[in-house]
Amino acid sequence: MRVVSYKEKTLEPSAEQREFERMRKSIAKHNLPFEIHEVQASLKNNLLFLILGLGYPLPAKGRLYCTDRMKLEPQKKFEEEYRPTMKILGIRRSESAKRAESVDKHLSTKYFSEEVEEKGRTIKTFMPIVEFTVEDVWGYLAEKKTPWGDAEEISQIYKDATGECGLSKRKADKGETAEACGARFGCVVCPVVTIDKSAKETAKKKPWFEPYVELRELILTMYKDPRNRAGRMRNGKVLCYVEGTFTVKARMQLFEAVMEAQRMNERIAKMYGADPQALINEELAEAIQQQWIDDIQERPWLEDATELGLFYEERIKGRNDKWFQLTWNHLYEGA
Repeated sequence: MRVVSYKEKTLEPSAEQREFERMRKSIAKHNLPFEIHEVQASLKNNLLFLILGLGYPLPAKGRLYCTDRMKLEPQKKFEEEYRPTMKILGIRRSESAKRAESVDKHLSTKYFSEEVEEKGRTIKTFMPIVEFTVEDVWGYLAEKKTPWGDAEEISQIYKDATGECGLSKRKADKGETAEACGARFGCVVCPVVTIDKSAKETAKKKPWFEPYVELRELILTMYKDPRNRAGRMRNGKVLCYVEGTFTVKARMQLFEAVMEAQRMNERIAKMYGADPQALINEELAEAIQQQWIDDIQERPWLEDATELGLFYEERIKGRNDKWFQLTWNHLYEGA
């Protein structure tokens, strides 16, 4: 087993963190009764730990375990600790048909919903822009700005991701206008969307993102290769060929690819005088590698894919889980 050590780099604040800092300065300046808390997932719920460490199948529509573990669970933990009486969400009905359905399900009045916890405590949720279109959002930001400054940096991020949108700076006497900006973002290597247009467009303006665009494609390709799937779950349950977790062998190969993409990102970023965007730090790398060791010792069935004979069993697409077919293995050496 090859173990790769990685020294964590010190990165400049991200655009999001810079925005938080502007908010904090505005809060302090006006002596407002607000605090800003960033929440994040635990290391063991990090998407790359789940895939590279535990070998989880990639997230997909209807199986977004990454959203639950990386976003919802940290939020819930924070809420349990601070016990809020009201939440404010920046969701909009026009985001998608699914979002509109969810909003309609929970709204009790035009802008509010109420949630009753197990202990009988009621939490109100306020949705101030629920009826806004994306044009409304950018139009408001162009005209009114934010209480802590303009939204130019945020606008530029979205503009880079679509190639055509964002706030348009104009002289005050001519008025400020906004162009629709509808890009949506996920993780830079998000495997859920078929084509990640935002990442590809961003890489045109910021070439240091290109290694991660290519990495995402590699992750999807490796996932589809049956030789990289153990044919079993982590608990030992036997599944069909082309199913189950990533093998430890595949995880090691993929880890090397992630680290190489990260090194390329750093080299290209330095060429452009930009901040590198690391995906894996030293602590995460060690946790991933330790998980390989644990799996090889405790779950040997995950080390490599099962060797197949001339035929193997495969699920029939479109049928329920009990329908199978025998498929000829064209890779079988004895064929």
